Amino acid sequence: MRSDIDIYAVNLMKPEEEMRNDRVSEEVIGRVIRLRDVYNYMLRNPLVKDRTYVDYIESRYGVTKRTAYSDLEILHAIVGNLQQCTKEWHRWRFNNMIMEGYAIALRRQDPAAIAKLAQQYGKYNRLDKTDDLDNRLSEVPHIVFTFDVAKIGFRPIPNAFKYIDQIIKKYGGTPYEDLIEDVDFVEIADEPDKKKEDGDAGSVSE
Repeated sequence: MRSDIDIYAVNLMKPEEEMRNDRVSEEVIGRVIRLRDVYNYMLRNPLVKDRTYVDYIESRYGVTKRTAYSDLEILHAIVGNLQQCTKEWHRWRFNNMIMEGYAIALRRQDPAAIAKLAQQYGKYNRLDKTDDLDNRLSEVPHIVFTFDVAKIGFRPIPNAFKYIDQIIKKYGGTPYEDLIEDVDFVEIADEPDKKKEDGDAGSVSE
């Protein structure tokens, strides 16, 4: 099934002549044409249940229920489930419906319908409104990167990189025992024998 989906996904929007030039089988071409029609039906009726799509495929093309469900599964895999479409999709669909009606009105040379559809299109897309400007952009602080520590209140160290090199040279990779000479320490004698303390204490009491 995964292989079938890939085949139809690649060829779903290709012209028939191009598919034949690509040596696509006539069976696949026929199904692609059917899938296109079913997809257009789904676009016109995005909120109906899958059962309605299956009935449409069965009645229009005389295929089995299994084939109809297979067609629907392929389309769901390629274009998604239209019942879960977003509001943005509905906005696009509404605009598309207006444009389709506008094209029909032009062909019929119906001035009243043309004017009404143009009005609906402008009102829905708020073409009479001025675009809102994002005035909060001026509140974003202007950030300037610098190595000058004085900018944040610290006193700069003269020749800082030279000072860093000296510190690294002095302490970098130095064994612990080499640092002893730089440490002040006090030697602590061993703790007196406990028994000796007790004995001395007894002599005093006598």
